[in-house]
Amino acid sequence: MSSNTASFKLPAGFLPLFLLLLATAALRPLEHRLTAPSIQLVELNGLGGSGLLGVLGGMRSAVASGLWLRANEAWERQDAAGTPALLQLTVAADERPLYFWINGARMLAYDIPTWGAAADQPEVVRRKAAAAGAAAAQVFLEAGLRAHPQSAELLVELGNIQLRAGGDRAAAAAWFRRAAEQPDAPYYAARIHGELLRELGRPAEALAWLRKILPGLPADDPAARRGVVEQRIKALEAELGEK
Repeated sequence: MSSNTASFKLPAGFLPLFLLLLATAALRPLEHRLTAPSIQLVELNGLGGSGLLGVLGGMRSAVASGLWLRANEAWERQDAAGTPALLQLTVAADERPLYFWINGARMLAYDIPTWGAAADQPEVVRRKAAAAGAAAAQVFLEAGLRAHPQSAELLVELGNIQLRAGGDRAAAAAWFRRAAEQPDAPYYAARIHGELLRELGRPAEALAWLRKILPGLPADDPAARRGVVEQRIKALEAELGEK
């Protein structure tokens, strides 16, 4: 005898979508807490591992992508509270993509400090806002370094932000040196470190550094700019009266 009760089957792909919506809904209260005016950038301890986001397993990437889209929507609205909060939630959901860390830091360093600024804003106020943005971006990227401790890409971004937004050449030089010492370092990180040392009035240190890196620069790789480094060494030797 056939049953009069129709069997119910979930549509293919419904369960992952349901779990994604459930996870996003669960994060809403935390998002509201983070967007409160008194909340600063914080580490979301307890969300990873065995915490709320730890149960997502293979859904981490999808949840993080959804949160990243919401962070971009907040950025487009120039939401100075919501954008950092959603960036924090994004990397808490999935700390693996460097893209989230780098582009999130750029929002914090270059964009948020300019929101709501008047055209006639005093220079001292503008600099203070830029310094605050650079500091927030540094905190964010340092959290990224805990997840990616040997990432030259994150270290280069820290150097660039301190140089361009923070206006701190000494801090930038230190970050570029750390970047140059990583296994995946681009050649230019070492060159920039040497140039910043020269600009800081430390030509002897710059010369010693360039002499140190020169043997590791292949002559047949245009990206290494070995000839450029050799010229800078000669210029520093002349400046310091060395042969």
